Amino acid sequence: MSKVTMMGTFTCRDGKAEEMEAVLAGMVEAASDEPGVEIYSYHRGEENTFWFFALMADEESRQNHGQSEAMQAAMSAFGPLVAGPPQMTVAHPVAALGLDV
Repeated sequence: MSKVTMMGTFTCRDGKAEEMEAVLAGMVEAASDEPGVEIYSYHRGEENTFWFFALMADEESRQNHGQSEAMQAAMSAFGPLVAGPPQMTVAHPVAALGLDV
């Protein structure tokens, strides 16, 4: 089994950063109840820029992420606030090293 990381950045619409922070806090809360989610966090950068990081126990956890009712509700509020598609990277860092953690 190998861990999976998801990292990304996105920009929210002008004047929506405070609302975006509230939505992201709801997403973090919803993700805490999802099986296999080990870390789920966001960080606000300059102005309207946000950074995202998640660590999943395995690929199955990543694929199932976002299926809960709470996460679906939080994610529906996210879409109207972003200025464009998030730039995301998914990696399997432990598998790349040949380790079985």
